[in-house]
Amino acid sequence: MTKLNRTKDNPWTLSTAPGTAEFTMHRMLRPRLLPAALAAWLGYLVLDFLMHGVFLAAWWRAAEPYLLPTRDMLRLIPLGYASFAIYCGALTWLVARLYGERVSVIASLRFGVIAGLVSGAASTLGTYSALRMPPTALLIWPASVVIESAIAGALAAWVLVAERPWRRVGLVLCAVIVLFIAGVVIQNLFFPTPADHLMS
Repeated sequence: MTKLNRTKDNPWTLSTAPGTAEFTMHRMLRPRLLPAALAAWLGYLVLDFLMHGVFLAAWWRAAEPYLLPTRDMLRLIPLGYASFAIYCGALTWLVARLYGERVSVIASLRFGVIAGLVSGAASTLGTYSALRMPPTALLIWPASVVIESAIAGALAAWVLVAERPWRRVGLVLCAVIVLFIAGVVIQNLFFPTPADHLMS
């Protein structure tokens, strides 16, 4: 039988004491984790489209010998989006867990850069060691992950500190839609896909 031997000089304490990052996350930030992760994911998605679908489209066409056929890549896109969701969810949780009530957009952006650099470089090196990849991927893939992760971290913090987090998710969604439309226009005007590459 366990004895309750706590005294005035040695009192019982809460496992998540007020004022700690863990206490703040559980009591204040936990209800905001879902909208924050969603905002981070939306930002990650639109940045991925702008970088790889628009500005780096020519690089991807040049790398076609290393890639799956276009039809197969389009069919497997949901897996890529799911991986972004997992990453953004983990990134949001880490930001809330590490910073607690001290969470800020700048701090989370910096953390996103570090997390993106580590995950991007590690995953690219691992992939390069096992699969056929163009050498330029060693630079392009980690760099794109760093940018996407930084913005995802900043958006997560922006929603975490909001009094009305879902309203900010709506603002992020509107911005994403505008950027997506702008990306499609830029893609068709300045980086059109050759007809023989559309569904090869």
